[in-house]
Amino acid sequence: MVQQLLTAAGVDCGTVDGVCGPRTCDAIRLFQRGFMHDPDGVVEPASTTFSKLQQASERPPALDAGPLTRLIPLPDRATLNPGLQPVSNALMTSFFGAPRADYSADCQPVTQPALLRNITTADVGPFSVTGFQPAVRSMQEVLAELRSVQPAAYQILGTAGMLCCRWVRGSTSSISNHSWGTAIDLKLSKQLDARGNNQIQYGLTLIAPVFNKFGWYWGAAFRTEDAMHFEASRALVESWRSP
Repeated sequence: MVQQLLTAAGVDCGTVDGVCGPRTCDAIRLFQRGFMHDPDGVVEPASTTFSKLQQASERPPALDAGPLTRLIPLPDRATLNPGLQPVSNALMTSFFGAPRADYSADCQPVTQPALLRNITTADVGPFSVTGFQPAVRSMQEVLAELRSVQPAAYQILGTAGMLCCRWVRGSTSSISNHSWGTAIDLKLSKQLDARGNNQIQYGLTLIAPVFNKFGWYWGAAFRTEDAMHFEASRALVESWRSP
């Protein structure tokens, strides 16, 4: 019954075979991330998890949306990006300098010569990107892993871009990490996840743990939810500066 409810709720638990194996437990924990601080992978009769599974399985899917693009509530932010921290403009500037002298809400090119020499364009699997060389190499590793562990998401993955010198959306003082080519916006089935509505495409919850594994911070945890956005975490950026 639990496997049937998970499947109806759009959570991939593998074959419905009545066996509570590792994949089923992982699917339960993934579902619980939306309302539990410490998911335990347990479903008891009359429990909150069982009740929410029933509710989710009865909710009609969004029109014209596949299982991976259907919207689910934003999980508890405290459960996202375990062990990772975002980077500040001050850190990025101290490490790599300012990408350019001025910014606007629109994309502009990098003008700083040293940074420009480290910008590259490469195939990363399902698409090509232009960005900071170490970030592009890391992206190749991320997507190779994603292809192996989440092939369905990999097959419909696209991008809205990596390098883009501009302000953070809605700001006139904070520089977007896209300006250094160390952030990427992703699409599923050519659809961008809407920013700031605290709902996210289910497929992004499958992708995020793989990005986290390689040191990429998920924008779903930002104060203004931005689930389509992934950027190099502080630890990853610092690793690029290590001898």
